[in-house]
Amino acid sequence: MEMTTMLGILTVVYFTTLLLFCLYRQHLSVKVGNLIFVILDVIFFFCWNLAMYPKGKLNDGFETLENISPLMFTLIPLTYFMKGKVREYCFAAIAFLNVGMLVAMYASPEYEYVFTFRREADFMYTSEALCHMLCSLFGAYLVLTNQVKPTFSNWIKSIVFLYTIITFGVILNFVFHKGFFGMNPYGNYSIYMIDIFGSFEVTLAAYYIGVLLVLTIGMQAMAGLDKLTSKFHLHPELELESVENTDTQNE
Repeated sequence: MEMTTMLGILTVVYFTTLLLFCLYRQHLSVKVGNLIFVILDVIFFFCWNLAMYPKGKLNDGFETLENISPLMFTLIPLTYFMKGKVREYCFAAIAFLNVGMLVAMYASPEYEYVFTFRREADFMYTSEALCHMLCSLFGAYLVLTNQVKPTFSNWIKSIVFLYTIITFGVILNFVFHKGFFGMNPYGNYSIYMIDIFGSFEVTLAAYYIGVLLVLTIGMQAMAGLDKLTSKFHLHPELELESVENTDTQNE
């Protein structure tokens, strides 16, 4: 199967699933839905790591802190073990990374297709795309089930959550000469394996700004999705207010 065919199939699956979520929003179950997403995440992420191992991509250790994507794939099942506030911050980050994860679903396979002429969608690229698709859908699911409200306060929580982990990774880089999030302060600093700037400080600042922009776009997209799919019967207080206003006008 070609890369473009694989991505085309996942695109249909993604938007069909999202449409069903929107149409049947009031019937979505938080406990059942979250459990299904966690199980699928564990399966897809295991498959991705299984595919990367023989290619030597895990020679430097597990991928969790390599960039934002494997970090979130690792955290999704761990949300079941998080305390209330930590889980709240983590869910906000997952929700507002929705658009970023959707873009990432296309990025890696398309890069290989366009620049290295890899036309076959092998096990590794397929499982990677599945992980990104699932994480993006989970972000939308969290908003549609009202587990995360697309508000300014939750936007701040998502930023604090990701910035804290990224900064922790950078500190580890200084101490242990690692390159987590592509930020090796002793050289080889890059943004997603692309060397853009000539200094570590500028590269790190650009990375922070990029994360901020992705979360901002995601929050706005989720606010639009929430508004578009909201109905009066989903918010009884709005329905009651509407009835009271009508009664007042009739008087």
